[in-house]
Amino acid sequence: MNLLLQRLKCWRGIHWAWLVGAATTLAIVVATLVPSLANSPKGSLYTPMGDGDYTFSETNRRGMTERITYDFPDTGLKLTMPRFLKNPEAIQTPGKDIVVFLRTIPDTCGLYEMSETILPPNAGPPPHFHLDNDEWFFSTENSQIRLYSAQEKQQTIKAGQVPGINLAPIKMGSLVQKQGEILFSPKGSVHFFRNETPGKEDVRGFYNVWSPGYGTLERFQGINRIDHGNEPLALPEDQAVLLQSSLWGFPHDITGRFVGVKDFYGIRGPVFEHPNNVQKLQELFDAGEACYPPDGLRKPKPPLPEPQ
Repeated sequence: MNLLLQRLKCWRGIHWAWLVGAATTLAIVVATLVPSLANSPKGSLYTPMGDGDYTFSETNRRGMTERITYDFPDTGLKLTMPRFLKNPEAIQTPGKDIVVFLRTIPDTCGLYEMSETILPPNAGPPPHFHLDNDEWFFSTENSQIRLYSAQEKQQTIKAGQVPGINLAPIKMGSLVQKQGEILFSPKGSVHFFRNETPGKEDVRGFYNVWSPGYGTLERFQGINRIDHGNEPLALPEDQAVLLQSSLWGFPHDITGRFVGVKDFYGIRGPVFEHPNNVQKLQELFDAGEACYPPDGLRKPKPPLPEPQ
């Protein structure tokens, strides 16, 4: 009997020691994991829009069947648009604007990508530049889009140069784009825009064209990993935005360091206006029609081979 009692006491001691040890280990694991879980990705910040998430405008539908020609005598713009895809990829950004890719690299012979950006009030990207893309902006509907660009002709920013890091911040100005006016930003130039249209829930008919456009769609898909993943990086927002956008060749800065001003949407002042190069844009639109799909439908990308 005494031997049994001694073994029982010993077992109880071991049991309690095990429980204490297990509890301690669990506490360490929880203390280690909770900060990581708090900073772990919760899903992409860029939201693919499905059928019914936004409405095709009458212009969208018309552009699926014919090439629309715009002629604005007040601004002198005359431009024949490309045909639009019947199933464009649409993505909502963290700023709640919706970027609708009406033409993409495969269906423009690799010449350009084009979107209609549906802009809620005060929406627009932060300061950024494209290392290898020229960009055109134009509004075909009555709106007030403020575009920001350098006050003087800007030296082209090259790979390895970043304003606010190893280049002086760019002194910016701004102007409000008129309906039927087209503005051009050459590669390596800091720019951004914002919707200031009063009394309108969403602005339609604001188009962006990037040439050659490689990486633009992937940027808006939020892809930031070599495996094509787009879960948010566990980094402060300013770093995550800079790194993800730089991966695709157009660094974005939400801190204002590129332009030396934290309140960059409040920038006013003159703007150096580049020639609009509308003839080059028309040539891109015309040449890209050779690769418009016969059925007008965007094709899914084939999966890339995994490393062996």
